[in-house]
Amino acid sequence: MLPSEYKIFHESFMKNNNGTTAIDSFLYIIPSSFAIFHTITLTSVLRLNSNSNVPARFLVEFLTICLSLVLYTTIFSDAISHICITLILITITSIIRQLHGKCHLTPFVQIPAILPDFITVGRSIISLITAVCILAVDFQCFPRKLAKTEKFGFGLMDVGVGLFVFSNGIVVKHSAAAFSKKKFQKLLVSCLPLFILGFSRLVLTKEINYQEHVTEYGVHWNFFITLAVTKIFGTVLEGFMKTAEHIKYSALMLLMFHETCLQLGLSNYIMDDNVARNNLIAANREGIFSTTGYVSLYLASIYIGTLLKSDGQELLKVREVFHKAVKLGLTSAFCWKMIYVCNGMFGVSRRSANMGYNFWVLAVGTSMMFLFMLIEMFIYYINFNRPQWQQVEPNTKAQLNEPEFHVPYVPLILQAINYNGLAFFLIANLFTGIVNVCFQTMLLSTSASILIITYYTFLLNVIMVFLFVNKFKLKIW
Repeated sequence: MLPSEYKIFHESFMKNNNGTTAIDSFLYIIPSSFAIFHTITLTSVLRLNSNSNVPARFLVEFLTICLSLVLYTTIFSDAISHICITLILITITSIIRQLHGKCHLTPFVQIPAILPDFITVGRSIISLITAVCILAVDFQCFPRKLAKTEKFGFGLMDVGVGLFVFSNGIVVKHSAAAFSKKKFQKLLVSCLPLFILGFSRLVLTKEINYQEHVTEYGVHWNFFITLAVTKIFGTVLEGFMKTAEHIKYSALMLLMFHETCLQLGLSNYIMDDNVARNNLIAANREGIFSTTGYVSLYLASIYIGTLLKSDGQELLKVREVFHKAVKLGLTSAFCWKMIYVCNGMFGVSRRSANMGYNFWVLAVGTSMMFLFMLIEMFIYYINFNRPQWQQVEPNTKAQLNEPEFHVPYVPLILQAINYNGLAFFLIANLFTGIVNVCFQTMLLSTSASILIITYYTFLLNVIMVFLFVNKFKLKIW
């Protein structure tokens, strides 16, 4: 097929997707949580936790976390409900077996609160799922229901965009100090790499005539610009908030304002295909007018982050962590309920980042963090009565300023992704572009597609682990 014909074919194939249900899209995220749990258990049994076993540890983690992700989002996607049920049953059995005879430790178990590892796990797995999907979506073995929706609906890739904003928001350290000119200048400098990446992507896609889906963000706008603008406006607003409660109510008020504007005609303007893209604002209306929704999501994520962290305490008793988990679980349940309320009233749209979309992202994000909190509590339960010198990796404590009692359970691959987060996403986008330039991906067989996606995931993680092991942090700016 000629390149010009293939470009039209690829773009038309991506159009008019209505997605699936909120629960169905979440089912494709659940297996990663259980895969991480069993990876931690397996590496512990095989004694692969030390830095001297990097190749073996990497191979085990790649097979259990990365390869499984590739398979259940492609050729085994139709069996996702059976996969989830099987993993849940196996996990429950494993937990009961390992916790047997250890419940008496409950009053004594303590968990580090300053640098909670479950946040690292959550942020890294969001990046990994996103990286796999941005390439896999260009192959026919990837279910169309998981791709980005055209106007309204639920797709795995739809929630991935919001989860990226969520993962950035939950690690923000809220300060009651007044927002200063110096802080604003520092903020602009920190966002400059995102703008550079955004404009570079724009120039390259136009230069090589790369296939585009204009209704995602607009003609010139893209994901990097959305991240940069969201961070700037979100950080400025957060800077004027004195308490976490102020952030929460500000997020709600901003979201209500955004939804009101959408209902008063802004949504029709964004969605109407008959509106000409004859000026800069009209050409990029999706990216520009969804910004308010993403900023409210960013603020809400900062508030969620305050629920996950301690108030300066180095260690928390497991009961205290459990209470935090319960609070997070209730927040998640409320967000899940609001998804269906909003969907019944005005739909869920990533394209406009409306109220339903905000609650959907928060529901998925808080559910993931809830699961990872439970995993972390379990890890500290089963490791509590081991000598401390066996729990901390050599040199790790000194490098990361960790508390005395710390179990380094985070899989190596996820540590590496978190260590070079922006670089990981940049390289993933670069590799995706190279694959699409070299192959007409939509025309490849299933076996060839799986082979390419697997090799791409393998190479991407090899690079990240190499950089992490050698303590080489890529500075985009």
